Amino acid sequence: MSIESSKLCVSTLMAETIHQLRIHGDNILECESALKLLASSLNGGAFELVGGTAYAPVYAFTANTGEKFVAQLFPGYGRWNFPLEEYIASLGGTLREAPDAVITKLEEEDGTPIERPMLALEFSGALPAGNNAWQRTGRALALAYAGIPYLYFAELGGQELDAKRVVKAARFPNPLVPFAYAVLGMNSSSISLPVYIPSPSIHAEVVEIYKDCFGDKDSIELIRTLLLSADTTDTKSRIEKKVAKIIELLATQRKRADILKPEEWAEFYAQGSGLAKAQWLIKKAMPWNKKVGIKPITPTFPRLLKAVNDVKAAAIGSRDMPICIIAPEGRADFAKQVQGIYKTKISDEFSTWVATGTRPLLCVWVAGFKPRGDDSRPDRGLVPLARMIFGLEDVDLLTVVYGPAKPSTWAALRSDMSKLAATNGLWEAIINLSNALIVDSATGTSLPDFGFIVPKRAGQFEKLPLRAASETPHFGEHDVDSALHLLFSDAVGHGVYESMCNPPGGDWSGINVFDFDNDTEYRWTSLPRVSGALSKRPDHLIQMRSLGTLLSIESKDVAARLEDKIGPRLIKYAKTLLAKAPIAFRKRGEPSYSRYEGKALKGFEFLSGAAFRFQGEAELRDSLKSGRVDLVIGVEFNTAEKLVVLHLVTSAAGKALVPVINDLAERRKGFFKVQTR
Repeated sequence: MSIESSKLCVSTLMAETIHQLRIHGDNILECESALKLLASSLNGGAFELVGGTAYAPVYAFTANTGEKFVAQLFPGYGRWNFPLEEYIASLGGTLREAPDAVITKLEEEDGTPIERPMLALEFSGALPAGNNAWQRTGRALALAYAGIPYLYFAELGGQELDAKRVVKAARFPNPLVPFAYAVLGMNSSSISLPVYIPSPSIHAEVVEIYKDCFGDKDSIELIRTLLLSADTTDTKSRIEKKVAKIIELLATQRKRADILKPEEWAEFYAQGSGLAKAQWLIKKAMPWNKKVGIKPITPTFPRLLKAVNDVKAAAIGSRDMPICIIAPEGRADFAKQVQGIYKTKISDEFSTWVATGTRPLLCVWVAGFKPRGDDSRPDRGLVPLARMIFGLEDVDLLTVVYGPAKPSTWAALRSDMSKLAATNGLWEAIINLSNALIVDSATGTSLPDFGFIVPKRAGQFEKLPLRAASETPHFGEHDVDSALHLLFSDAVGHGVYESMCNPPGGDWSGINVFDFDNDTEYRWTSLPRVSGALSKRPDHLIQMRSLGTLLSIESKDVAARLEDKIGPRLIKYAKTLLAKAPIAFRKRGEPSYSRYEGKALKGFEFLSGAAFRFQGEAELRDSLKSGRVDLVIGVEFNTAEKLVVLHLVTSAAGKALVPVINDLAERRKGFFKVQTR
């Protein structure tokens, strides 16, 4: 399709369409996942690329009702002059959080193009291990209070692998996590629901246990009703019942007696308000026994833990979750013990606040920081998780921060906590959702005060219109990845299969290879997170049938960021992984995978490549040599013609790649032009 005919096609559709949609996301894959859900909900999944650019493509599809839809993708937040996070906060969302994808409707207000959010989506293929199970709760909380419907898609039954990629066991979330989503939706009068889908590596026995909990079909129907402004009551109710069922089953299947019993979760949920839930837990009096793994800790920290247990703090449904609750009548004793532990480091004002409060005191324990002082991103979800369950007004919330933050962080907290919250997502969650803080950190001992009362925020929010995004971004690595993805994806008919695409913010949850002869996809899940000194996880892995080769590509914003000798490391990672047997397989086009029980696959050959924004031929040739790769792609964004020019240089072995890339670019004519140098 030529550029001119592409533009004509889009303008024609725009003239007759009822729905002009935009999809914003963390990256191109999240945008496409949302697009596929939209098309599936309206017509079974058919959509067509009709225009736009390689970095902001436009797709069209027609609903079964005959209504026309056009959706343009905008991958990578913060690059399109589109203040989504500030808009969410202005609606009462409290936190500046953006979901994996948000679908908006393009409209006009007083002659100005604006976007109206219709639905937010989250996609998680990660195993629910450790603290990642609550990583995204801040987004759910923010969107619920902003009144934007939110669906959180999470895989269930994923297999944990050992260092040799041998299956150990399936991993499941703590029931408290889906419970929090269920409560949030009930209390906020908004749609905020987890949707569980089977993991590609799930065992058949686990599928049988949880078969009545999977909500993929119901979610499709719910999305349809939201897009068509229909009544969501029945569909929402069905998903809510599946969430209740999964909480029951997770509790039933739990091997350790460290959580509420199945019938107790139902009783807990039935308590209407956050205060009623807190009072129910206090009466239940489940002992709290959180173990702390982070080191170093201060001499006072174990004493603080003991003080909490001395006043008989109750667990909130899970004994080792880093959240507990103190009854109002225990607050005075707790305040006295805190004063005794920290002495002059705790002010009389802080002690009085702890002692005289009449509401239950919820204590959230946030390590928050990695050993070198960098933020631990998942921990930003802990305080939002607590607020999802108990609300913003019914309990007082005290956050204890004990991780080894950098000294500059403590200085910022002391000088202007509001400024710190405005510039850091972890601290935004802690400060905006807490009533008070205790800092007990090995790196914060020089603070003159360890107790902080958080000033109450004004209850009024200035509701701002959401101006329409620009169609030209601040170019960077996102656009390099988006262009490569459009080039290599959906090309099985051309003998090319995209085995992996890992743009910024991608979850790299798996790698696939394709058997062109029997039309079967094989998948390796739970990819090694840390690349070794001799290997590096690729950003793109492309399988080419005619060459019998897998092309392993590293993508960057600019050539200067490309590591020396990266090529052999890219090949080493892919070769080592694919030497092991895959975890799952399916026929292409089938919705779900089956567990693979066979031997390792053989016959893989490898080439390596690098891609970055084009800034001159000399950089391409220098990178080919310094990176020891077989192909370098310089990606040039021609905004005047809405065209991406791919500048190629190759090694002798890499020359065979050029005809394949030329063929793929011809397939996307009007989006790409290739120049071989």
